Amino acid sequence: MKPRLAVCLVLLAALLAACSSGSGSSASGGTGDLVAETASYDLAVGPPSRFIEGLLAPDQRSIAYGTVELRFCFVGAKKATQPCRLGRTYRATFLPIPGTSLANPPSVPTALPPSQARGVYAADVAFDKAGFWEVEASARIDGKRRVGKSALQVFEHHFVPAPGEQAQPTDNLTFASPGVPPAAIDSRAANGPIPDSELHQTTIAAALAAHRPVLVVFSTPVYCVSRFCGPITDMVQGLAHDYANRAAFIHVEIWRDFDQHQVNKGAADWVFKNDDLTEPWVFLIAADGRITARWDNVATRAEIEPLLQQLPVLPK
Repeated sequence: MKPRLAVCLVLLAALLAACSSGSGSSASGGTGDLVAETASYDLAVGPPSRFIEGLLAPDQRSIAYGTVELRFCFVGAKKATQPCRLGRTYRATFLPIPGTSLANPPSVPTALPPSQARGVYAADVAFDKAGFWEVEASARIDGKRRVGKSALQVFEHHFVPAPGEQAQPTDNLTFASPGVPPAAIDSRAANGPIPDSELHQTTIAAALAAHRPVLVVFSTPVYCVSRFCGPITDMVQGLAHDYANRAAFIHVEIWRDFDQHQVNKGAADWVFKNDDLTEPWVFLIAADGRITARWDNVATRAEIEPLLQQLPVLPK
């Protein structure tokens, strides 16, 4: 097993330090253009779904806040051989990594030090062909239009469970799992107690059997390549505290033993697909057991909370 999170290409540590489904590049228009990287993990033909793109300035500052324009072109089924003919424009909104938001963020795309802002731009995008695509991201920054391009691959079908599919009744590890090292439940427990206790009380299988909605995060806070896993797991913990009367909340640790490359079965069932192991992921599962939404790589409270608010209060 060679999980992607151990061997993938990294954009730039200042931007995402994250695995992606495509290779990033700057536009060919000369100095002042952007470095772009597709940050989505699992793109497939079908109805519109979440697409995320990260952007860097040439001096490695993060491009953050406001909205940018995305345009896509299909360049070949087996490899990139066709000329790029850009299609419709999608407006993508900035999603800050949990814990990195500014108190008074700018309203337009701005180049900022990574210590002040990290995140991606998101839009719902539909792809009608499997194969290789390019995306052009453009934004007006400091009065000038800047452009970045990246490559991506779109598959015929999703490899990771997608909205509309039935959730797998996984028996993930919990506090009650006998004979399990604490770090296999949460990698942070290697140096202390298991954190985020509300996320390790039940299994996906038990929640489904009880016909309870479930919000589940698959992440490895210590070994996460992107370093997003800890903040996103803590964000889910915050939602668990606020919405415990509407859903079950679960964290599934990726690694049973990182040094031995042993993946927890609960994680492998969901996010080890097509010889890739990607994380973090967050899934919302309805009371009938169907996945209603998913978020890859970057997940924010602003995206998830409105869906939780729509859930009915559970009977006591």
